[in-house]
Amino acid sequence: MNPELLVWAMGVGLLQGFLHCSGMCGPFVLAFSLSFRKDSDGNLVKASTGQLLRLHLSHNLGRILTFTVLGGFFGALGSFVNTASDATGIQAVAGIVGGTMMVLWAIDEARTGHGAGFMERWSLMRIGPFRNLFRRIMAKKTPGAAFAAGILLGFHPCGLIFAMLVSAAAAGSAVHGSLILLAFGIGTVPSLLSVAALGWFGGSRLKGRKFSYLAATLIAFSGVVFMLRGMAVNGWIPDVSPWLF
Repeated sequence: MNPELLVWAMGVGLLQGFLHCSGMCGPFVLAFSLSFRKDSDGNLVKASTGQLLRLHLSHNLGRILTFTVLGGFFGALGSFVNTASDATGIQAVAGIVGGTMMVLWAIDEARTGHGAGFMERWSLMRIGPFRNLFRRIMAKKTPGAAFAAGILLGFHPCGLIFAMLVSAAAAGSAVHGSLILLAFGIGTVPSLLSVAALGWFGGSRLKGRKFSYLAATLIAFSGVVFMLRGMAVNGWIPDVSPWLF
């Protein structure tokens, strides 16, 4: 496997983490940090940043594990249908469809403040037992619970993940697909840890519609870049930097 592909995947995760993941998954992470500051009665509690860091690292490990497993599955699927020879066309479709999903989500996020209207129709959160399980896990403030919540959140519908999984399928190998999504997942960690830190140190100043508008703006920009990349791969417009897709 070309090491440059892994560097690319990690670079996409790092860049898109701040443009996209901080808005898409940021509300979950932010809510967790804010809830950790208070007890069940709403009173501020004393807790070390080390404790919070362990919880969020556990959460990210669970999320990355889900990405890696999904990448292996799509890579294996790609090996069966021999998609590697059509990688250009597949990645073009992934960019356009994934980018469109991001823009639609951003519009709904700006309109409603939670972005649930568009994405929830495909989300596992619509399933009552799954939703209740996620809420119970999020209520527990232990590394194991944070790890489990990360595993579940990894299945949340996302245009960026869709595009990366299609790229994993285009690799035509379960191992290569896993490595691509592993590198991508590691690249997204700094952005979500940054959101966690903002939630911990920023407190109530990060609540409200301002965060929703910021998230919608970043995700919409990311979606437009993805669509442009898909068009460039098809030759419809001049090339866009590969680091943006």
